[in-house]
This record gives sequence, C-alpha cells and structure tokens, in this order.
Amino acid sequence: MVDKISSTFGSWPVLKQIEKNNPDRQFITLSSTSIHNDLQLLDVSGDPSVFANPLIYRVKFHPGNFSWNGFYRFSFMTLSKEEIKVLDAKISQLATPERLPLGLNDLFVLQPQKRPNERVLLTIWQLDSDYSIWRRSESYEPFKIYSDSGAYNYHDSNYTAYQLHSLES
Repeated sequence: MVDKISSTFGSWPVLKQIEKNNPDRQFITLSSTSIHNDLQLLDVSGDPSVFANPLIYRVKFHPGNFSWNGFYRFSFMTLSKEEIKVLDAKISQLATPERLPLGLNDLFVLQPQKRPNERVLLTIWQLDSDYSIWRRSESYEPFKIYSDSGAYNYHDSNYTAYQLHSLES
C-alpha cells in the first residue's frame, strides 16, 4: 500500500543520477505530453523523500492495481472542507468495480503536504484515448464542475511514463 508519493522535476542527467544513487527506491519517470524536456520523477516507495526540493503528497484514497505505466493525468484543485466531502463522495461512487472507466488503471486522491484544502486527482490510464473517451462519457459529468467552473483554481497536466535508461544511446 502506498501512503505517500514524492515528486521532483529535473533534467534527464539529474533524474538518472537520483535513480542511480537510490537503487532501493521505486521511481517512476514521467515525460510531459505538452512541454518538451519537462521530466518528473515520482518516488512511490512511501519512504522519506531523497529529493532536494520534493513535492510530497499523502494518498487519501486509491482504487486500482498500482500499474505505473501509461498516460498520467494530474488534476489540481483547491476546495473548502465541504467541497472536499462532495468530491470524496463522487470519487467513491466512481470507484466501484462496475463504474470504473474502461482503461483506468489507477485513481489516486492526493493531498499536498501542508495544504489541507488542495487535492490532486492522479489518474493513470492505459492510453490517453481512454482518458479522452471518459471525458465525453456520462460518468465524467459529476467532475466537470471542477475543470469548467473556474471556481476551484483548477489546472492539470499530462505525462507519459517511461524508463530513464530508454533515453540512453
């Protein structure tokens, strides 16, 4: 069970060195789908962070199978305590086996360390097209308010997972 995810950003050589210096950790390397050379390294070991300036997230909820490959969608938002309860209820409804969208491997509800009113929905999909299909489906409707209303300081980013050694020539 993963109860904490740490993240850092950097260049390929820096992230490769972090991996090399910490062979006992489970790292996931992500590449932005929209910004060239925007790399992110996730430490999903749950251990204290080895990063110099980490972003640390507590895992509040997770349905899925810990499949770390595929298309990553990070959705960031700021919510009141009541709005967090509403979001949690919506996610609980979605997270039943018969309602999980096709192609969704994992759904993490994350809370940034020291920011109790912020939430990050991290969804990991088999393919980016699976996410796109879900965005047009009925099961996405309860979540549209967060991205469409402008009231929740919403922003998002997309990444794909790969291994750093795949970049070596």
